[in-house]
Amino acid sequence: MRYLYLRKIKQGIFVSIKRGKMNIEESLSNVEKLMDLKKYDDAERLCSDIISFQKDRSVSISWLAEAFNILGLIMYKKVEFIKAQSLYKKSFEMDPSFAPAYYNHGVINYRLGMFEFAVKDFQKAVELDPDNLEFSAGLEASKIALGGLK
Repeated sequence: MRYLYLRKIKQGIFVSIKRGKMNIEESLSNVEKLMDLKKYDDAERLCSDIISFQKDRSVSISWLAEAFNILGLIMYKKVEFIKAQSLYKKSFEMDPSFAPAYYNHGVINYRLGMFEFAVKDFQKAVELDPDNLEFSAGLEASKIALGGLK
């Protein structure tokens, strides 16, 4: 089997992209492990590589949307909010039913004091996933903050 890409990342995490097909779920799991270790630069590089490799292949749009969302989370952790928002937007534009991207976009709007936009993002997330208590809490907090500005 030929490998296009093999990288050993800190803590013994191996990622390989095999010619023709890659297990994107496992690879994104490795990105999340790096994030847990606070290795954000490594996680960013790996996630970017995964996206680059998969964009031209027949991978489901929902997986790509999740990859962009995860890359947005990495940028959020690096306090690069504008980049993160751009990635979240790309995620929900790819898959308009992917609620976490709307929620994450809303979190940044909330943190930046843009409560009206945060409400819209959280409303969409709640509409798509009404049972998610975190999404509902974000919506309520944004409505309260928005009401306090009036």
